[in-house]
Amino acid sequence: MIPSLNAVTAGAGLPLAEFIKLAAANNFVGVDFSIAAVAQEVANHGYDATAALFEQYKVLPAAFGLPVEWRKDEATYRQGLEALPALAKLAQDLDCTRCVTWVLPDNDEPVAEYAARSKRRFAEMAQILTDQGVRLGLEFLGPQHFRPHQDNVWFYDLHGALQVIDEIEADHELENLGVLIDCWHWYTSGGTMMDLAATPLEKIVHVHINDAPDLPLHEQQDKERLLPGASGIIDLVGFLKTLNALGYDGPVAVETFSSELRAMNPAEAARHAGKSMSQIFAAAGIEPLKLV
Repeated sequence: MIPSLNAVTAGAGLPLAEFIKLAAANNFVGVDFSIAAVAQEVANHGYDATAALFEQYKVLPAAFGLPVEWRKDEATYRQGLEALPALAKLAQDLDCTRCVTWVLPDNDEPVAEYAARSKRRFAEMAQILTDQGVRLGLEFLGPQHFRPHQDNVWFYDLHGALQVIDEIEADHELENLGVLIDCWHWYTSGGTMMDLAATPLEKIVHVHINDAPDLPLHEQQDKERLLPGASGIIDLVGFLKTLNALGYDGPVAVETFSSELRAMNPAEAARHAGKSMSQIFAAAGIEPLKLV
């Protein structure tokens, strides 16, 4: 597996070169990154110099956030969609094949309308991405505070996400949709190790890892998480071992929303994150990928 750094944990706002350097200095082999930021770097310094940043620090461009604002009005969505082919081509040039986005279970409109529009847009974006060999991973959001109206919920767990993905692929003859499995959302949705073990390997696009405070499920809040292994509330060893048994060898990014980490400078936060990732990988018996 590929231990990766997400800027939410450390490095938010840093220039691309400094973020990659920060990851490398703390034993991360991959990064979750902004393809728009890479495109700007290419515009400023050229493609070769930008690609060389990853090569210089031996860090992989593991996954990028979907650069289309699909949650808003049609005009805004269409504007982003027009830029997607060039950005997807840039990702392909960098050998990055994973694109991800998060999906609210309830966005305060009738769920049938929300689901129909979102599925149409996912299909359109997935088609553009697949033309460049890029997969699209949908992240379900598990905590109860994202589901204020229990009778107006789309999907919020692994099973529901996979069901929606199957529907979109069947309706549009696609094969590049999958899930981003964040262990915190898996845990707060009530997910089990059996749910995880039953996930088809080819449907796992990306993985996020973190821990939860020692609180009841209904009190868990998305913006307050812990570094992997900090509380032991989430069975991260079992989580990683199950993924390993499935054959997953892709990126595992630490994405920890934390006021404590935000109060640290990037180097300190990345050091703590790197240490926690090394420890949890070792506890699970997972040998992280190393680039030479």
